[in-house]
Amino acid sequence: MSDREQLLHLVDRARRGSILPAEIDALAVGITELAQALDDAAGELAELREHNDRTCEAAARAEQAEAALARAQALAARWAVLRAYGGAATELRAALDEQPTTTAQHADG
Repeated sequence: MSDREQLLHLVDRARRGSILPAEIDALAVGITELAQALDDAAGELAELREHNDRTCEAAARAEQAEAALARAQALAARWAVLRAYGGAATELRAALDEQPTTTAQHADG
């Protein structure tokens, strides 16, 4: 008979009122051990929940950091292009901004 089955047997004998004094002591020890095991399990569950919360928070922070890194890399790439071709981009924008005016002048001329 397993410890669990033995304990259930003692509980059943106590409910029926046929438990012996030595069995009462064994039942008390079993109940005390179960209470301790329950307290231990509750403590472990609390630790696991806290660990899970910290893990979720860390994962969220990691995702935010990865997104910020991707934005910074994209910005760095744009800045590199602007540094390399900044003058040409400025001239092209100016030319594009002037084009409607220039075309209008040619049409009037």
